[in-house]
Amino acid sequence: MSREVPDMMTPQKLDATAAYLQQLMDESILRNMVMEKYLPAVRSVFDNLELRQIHDQIVKEVVGECKDKKKPYAVHHFRNTRTKATVPGDETLIEGVYLEVVNPVTNKNIVIPMETVHNITKHRIPGFKEVMRNLGDSPMGYTDNFFEIANFLKVCSSLDMPDQVGDELEAIQPDIEYLVGSRFASMTAEARELDRSGFENDEYERERNLPSLFTILQKMVEWGADDIHIKAGCRPIGVMSGDVTPHPEFEFFLEPEDTQHYAYRTLSEEQILQFEETREMDTSFAVPGVARFRCNVYWAQGTVGMVLRLIPNDPLPTNVLIIPQILKKLVFERLGLVLVTGQTGSGKTTTLASIIEFANQNRSCHILTLENPVEYVYTNKQSIFTQRAVEIDSLSFPMGMRAALREKPDIILIGEMRDQDTIIAGLKAAETGHLVLSTLHTNDSVQTINRLINTFPPHEQEQVRLQLSETIRASVSQRLLKRWDKPGRVCSIEILLITPNARGDNSRDYIRRNEINELYKVIETSPYDGMQSGNMSLFEFYDNCVISGSDALALSDNPEQMSQWMRRVAGKGIA
Repeated sequence: MSREVPDMMTPQKLDATAAYLQQLMDESILRNMVMEKYLPAVRSVFDNLELRQIHDQIVKEVVGECKDKKKPYAVHHFRNTRTKATVPGDETLIEGVYLEVVNPVTNKNIVIPMETVHNITKHRIPGFKEVMRNLGDSPMGYTDNFFEIANFLKVCSSLDMPDQVGDELEAIQPDIEYLVGSRFASMTAEARELDRSGFENDEYERERNLPSLFTILQKMVEWGADDIHIKAGCRPIGVMSGDVTPHPEFEFFLEPEDTQHYAYRTLSEEQILQFEETREMDTSFAVPGVARFRCNVYWAQGTVGMVLRLIPNDPLPTNVLIIPQILKKLVFERLGLVLVTGQTGSGKTTTLASIIEFANQNRSCHILTLENPVEYVYTNKQSIFTQRAVEIDSLSFPMGMRAALREKPDIILIGEMRDQDTIIAGLKAAETGHLVLSTLHTNDSVQTINRLINTFPPHEQEQVRLQLSETIRASVSQRLLKRWDKPGRVCSIEILLITPNARGDNSRDYIRRNEINELYKVIETSPYDGMQSGNMSLFEFYDNCVISGSDALALSDNPEQMSQWMRRVAGKGIA
């Protein structure tokens, strides 16, 4: 028998919470605190390098002051975006997309949708009705989006948050958690008891007095590593926010026989035979209660090594990744091709998993993934998943795609468009009424189109160009940046949408006529449509004091423009 729960989209007793959030907005926005000190400090400074250095120094000073006072600071992301309030009778245009609240002592953070902040401060409602839209802004239904109380208390309860705020939130927390937990009960099976048999130290590890590989992985995950290197002659090494660092608890150096033993513990007998023949192997596996790992095993100078990428058990929500709202609209397209591109380690898989999970929670559809290996494993929520690994569940990619079209998927996720066969299959699936999402190793959303076309011989390129112009919906390019205000990284994203745009042009025509470079102008002039250049994204993070001026300039594809924008922040105009 289900319990009776009050309507949590009505006003609650949240007066202290509303006052606290309003205080964060009024007094604790990081950019505002920095600018109060920055503008007087650069009144007589005109050198670009000095302007950047002073800005970065003041950001550190302000964050340090917040840490000393044990008070949070906030970052107002995508400030220029306007969203109409969803409470009946409220005609307010809400500024911004997310409010990120950071604890400078623990470096924990929570990213709250601005609609939630608005509804709590103005109406005492702990959430909002999120309207689902496609690229044409057609409503596709709505869902209740609630305030993440547990995470908020983890971030703020040890700081200057009044006790009354905790009392108010804890009073409504059980009802909200019940509503969230019961939403997908009809599709989600109960979690099984964790089975860790087979993950303990084996005889070899006991004889050598080594921790098991799975103990190393668990410690690395707890430490916060994104990637893990197991290499002969080295200690177990993690990659923390882009920096390669030996784990402090593992002081031993691995011998070649140790790394081979660890690698073979992750492979089946068939995979070991294949690895010894081909000298390299891609695989994935899960450690119950820890995470999943994508693993590349290789031979190098006569020794076996491995690099593992951490894959969280649950995809991160879009608000946690601080990615533009337009990406959520892509999963409501009926058909077409969506590409997420970037260099290795730029977070492509994480972004794709986030928007696929958003579809899982908000579309009733069949999602099929074809990967080598399978990375994220999804739990059926509102959608149902079929996940197939090439060479394990299907003998080859062409065979898997041919079968996929008979399995009635609505969304097809292709792990990577790596060759002609993959590209042709993806284009065909998009042409025949499926939404196809995939990744590609390029650093530019526009040049991604040329990269796809140039994969084919010259006599086939015109046909591929026509197919691509008809099917592509979006090309997204991203890169990860070190945060300047706290440990961690943020994702800078360039977005090209293939739609009629503000200039009155249709981007498809530029692709048909092989005028690809014209698409750069489309991006620059179409922010209202949801597009943004890489420079726009970098500058947004710099202006919000999240990344350093040096990183913003070094990673910019248009440094002159970036320098002009930075001078404008300093009140120096465009000179």
